[in-house]
Amino acid sequence: MKYKMIALDVDGTLLNNKRELSETNKRALLKAQEEMGVRLILASGRPIEGLTKIAEELQLKDHSGYILPYNGAQIINCRTGKTISEHSIPLDTIKRLYNLSLGQGVNFLTYADHKVVSENVNDPYIKEEAEKNNMPTLEVPNILDFIKKAPAKCMIAGEPAEMDTLEALIKQQLPGLVTVTRSAMAFIELAPWNIHKKQSIAALLDKLDYNRQELIAVGDSYHDVEMIQYAGLGVAVSNAKEAVKACADYVTMSNEEDGIAHMIEKFVFSEYEDAPYSLDEINSLMPNSLMGNLGIVCTALGRGYAEATMPVDIRTRQPMGILHGGANLALAETVAGLGSVALLEPGEMQVGMQVSGNHISSALEGDVMRAEGRIMHQGKSTHVWSVEIYSTKSGKLICTVRVVNSILKQR
Repeated sequence: MKYKMIALDVDGTLLNNKRELSETNKRALLKAQEEMGVRLILASGRPIEGLTKIAEELQLKDHSGYILPYNGAQIINCRTGKTISEHSIPLDTIKRLYNLSLGQGVNFLTYADHKVVSENVNDPYIKEEAEKNNMPTLEVPNILDFIKKAPAKCMIAGEPAEMDTLEALIKQQLPGLVTVTRSAMAFIELAPWNIHKKQSIAALLDKLDYNRQELIAVGDSYHDVEMIQYAGLGVAVSNAKEAVKACADYVTMSNEEDGIAHMIEKFVFSEYEDAPYSLDEINSLMPNSLMGNLGIVCTALGRGYAEATMPVDIRTRQPMGILHGGANLALAETVAGLGSVALLEPGEMQVGMQVSGNHISSALEGDVMRAEGRIMHQGKSTHVWSVEIYSTKSGKLICTVRVVNSILKQR
């Protein structure tokens, strides 16, 4: 299946726990757009201002991408800058929501004039929301008097126990009037009724005449479940809630481990058939071996492609704390060896024949190397592999290796 669009949740999925877009994820997403023609959708509860910088980093304007702020209450074409769809919460519903929050003694907030607006901007949760979206705050004496136009989204912030009580009250007293989601325990997100990421993505695909089978959707939280289930390929990051992972077709690596890049490599770039062995079967062979002693873990394996990681720690570094070049060669030979194993016919075995590497850059203790191996020549008696090793921390290319394996008949 050739996937044409990828819908990405942002916090906890695309960004790491420091709310940063890693170089590895960025490089993979740019490559998917530039080389494969994939179009990206940033689908998030964030306001427009909280998505603008990320959209610029990913060059969505140049590649006809879209942002869906406020959990899909708006759809914005990044190339034209135009809002092509917009929904809002009626003012009478806003008044009822505000009064409910007032009764619980928690803080109500909205967005206007590129600011986070609240009656108490010194509240730590209000500050967190403003900082996350790189927006200034505006304190007003009465938020109902301030809101003149029906907003696309509001939020209520407070202690998790208070939010649990209030969420139940809103759903009980305002059924069919507002969509309620929880992206974090301290926040209740309020959007127009029956507006979710999935509905807006479906409307966008219909407008573009795309089939949902051509869509990949990736997320980590409950408000991502519908779009994950809707997509042709629904993906959860491994840090997602267990219920979310249970709904996904595939669970990629976590947001701290460049799970988006891993998913793209496997489903967008890969043209390789599945290997005859599972990753669990392969990794069960690692303990009590050189690979196990170096901390090497196979993370992807297909017929013609293999991938593995290796930590830079006391086992793989030089005395000065720098990655030892020999460890890179061991990692490369491991990846090429596993790749050849996946290609063997019954009665065949593989042994390493030649390894030649070029060390491009260095890596320090605390980093993790990711090796990507691709078959360059598959003959009856030899396999030639090209292996590239990257730093998962910086995204830099660390080493390139050419590995030749000899294919022998078992005796």
